[in-house]
Amino acid sequence: MTKIDTTTLPEIGAAFAGGFFAGVFLDENLQLAALVVAPKAEGEATLKWKTRPTTTAGAQSLRGGLANSDAMNDKNHPAAQFCRSLRIGGHDDWYLPSRHEAALLAENLMPGEGRVPAQTSADAFKDGAAEAFAREWYWTSTEFSTGSARFQYFGHGSQLGFVKGFRVRCRAVRKVLI
Repeated sequence: MTKIDTTTLPEIGAAFAGGFFAGVFLDENLQLAALVVAPKAEGEATLKWKTRPTTTAGAQSLRGGLANSDAMNDKNHPAAQFCRSLRIGGHDDWYLPSRHEAALLAENLMPGEGRVPAQTSADAFKDGAAEAFAREWYWTSTEFSTGSARFQYFGHGSQLGFVKGFRVRCRAVRKVLI
């Protein structure tokens, strides 16, 4: 994974590294990384987290979306498999974000004028814009229990556990080490 200099980071929501810059976070190895969200047209789908209610070994990390996604990159995990299969902007390291990564997406890119927290400042992600998250639930790669996984709500920012077999939106991300 290529490292970049923090002085080259764009504004939140600007085109960056095959997608859009979503913020900076500490990954599962406590390395500083830039989170990149995929373009909506190519990197978003509505899929099940898992086809049956069983535990998925290796999908419990709160910060390690890539590791979680790799642990469930098979036909039994449609959302993670979709994200891991993407090739966007010359990059093939897209994955389903972890609980922590999804919270960062909501913090910086959640639409919703007049809402608390306030709407994102990134024009491309504001209500009705091309890259805007729907004010709906999105899967994370973090398993919650045998029958449920965590998901992020882009209407007001909360996270809950939800039944793995339901079809919910997912949006791929990738990370770039800083």
